[in-house]
Amino acid sequence: GAYLHVLGDSIQSIGVMIGAAVIWYNPKLKVIDPICTLLFSVIVLYTTINMLRDILEVLMESTPREIDATSLERGLCEIDEVVAIHELHIWAITVGKVLLACHVRIRREADPDMV
Repeated sequence: GAYLHVLGDSIQSIGVMIGAAVIWYNPKLKVIDPICTLLFSVIVLYTTINMLRDILEVLMESTPREIDATSLERGLCEIDEVVAIHELHIWAITVGKVLLACHVRIRREADPDMV
């Protein structure tokens, strides 16, 4: 995380210095400045795209990709005392912290505290 960020900043600084030296040596090559900017922008986007995706999933309160809601609902329905599951909602409140809320219908004779 932090190491990668520092390494990226260092590489970008070196690239800017090389670009500045080339432009200083030959002012006609000013096109190097926007090329470096575009290149560094693509590198930053590539290295942060997964983090951006995770953050957007949290903000949108979507079900995390690694959770199969259908299998989870099926597994809950396999519990002996459970009759039905509905209104199943799964969302992440932060990256790595997932919440689940659902309505569980159980058999009349079942103890709700034990289910």
